[in-house]
Amino acid sequence: MAYRTIDFRVKGKVQGVYFRVFTKDTAQELGLVGWVKNEPTGDVVGTAQGDEGALAKFKDALRQGPSLARVEGVEFTNEAPLERLQFEDFAKIRNKPPQY
Repeated sequence: MAYRTIDFRVKGKVQGVYFRVFTKDTAQELGLVGWVKNEPTGDVVGTAQGDEGALAKFKDALRQGPSLARVEGVEFTNEAPLERLQFEDFAKIRNKPPQY
């Protein structure tokens, strides 16, 4: 089976609105693997890997987001074919609190 990988960055009101949970749930429903996390900039970033058709549906879902989000833009980069998946599941990465 041919797989693809893609990195994504979602901009807008996407933190504090369950965007990472939405992303993980959507990816798992579509059979994708990878990760998602919040960035200090206010963006949500991640990597998704899997079937090309599932990735297309995933991209559409990210453009919409959960009901509380306000997506202002989505960037997709580093899209490439893969011989095998590099992750076992889809993880929601929790950011470490700042060190003072």
